[in-house]
Amino acid sequence: MSELVVQAESIFRSLNREVWVVTSSTAEARGGLLATWVSQASLDPEKPVLLAGLAPNHHTTRLVQESGILAAHLLTQDQQELAWNFARDSGRNRDKLAACALAESDSGIPILQACHSILVGSVFAKVETGDRVYFWADIIEAQCHSNSSPLCEQEFFRWCDDSRKIILKEDKHSDVALQREGQNEFRESLPSWLQFDGS
Repeated sequence: MSELVVQAESIFRSLNREVWVVTSSTAEARGGLLATWVSQASLDPEKPVLLAGLAPNHHTTRLVQESGILAAHLLTQDQQELAWNFARDSGRNRDKLAACALAESDSGIPILQACHSILVGSVFAKVETGDRVYFWADIIEAQCHSNSSPLCEQEFFRWCDDSRKIILKEDKHSDVALQREGQNEFRESLPSWLQFDGS
């Protein structure tokens, strides 16, 4: 591993992003995952927009692609166990929402009853980059249940014991290996409107 890679990874690890539970559903399936690449994507208070970057191989990503709707939940600082439920394996293998207290949003997708905050978004644009699918979504529902700071990734990682950290690390390495070819293909075939030409 080069010094550049080591330094870059160290810088990224120093960040402390919020952890989000992203849920979605279709008529046939429902699911959720833990995400950190979720953010506000517009400064216009009259048109709030959410941006979510999700791994293309994940079950919930497919549900968002098919339904065009997602719900992004911030968690409270004591909801590490709930975060782990959505981080530890694939929704293809089990219903991650089965043990959760749920409500139904106006759009019909499942939302968590107990959490810090909820943003429900209707997708209007997406870009697939090989290792991520980026969804831009107009916020159509918003609920804030707490004024405290939400759970962030550093606190979640500190809560995880060694066995959980091993699972998370193995999942990350597996995703990187699976997505690398797609990322390379994306870079080699950038559409003209997305290419940077220096102008």
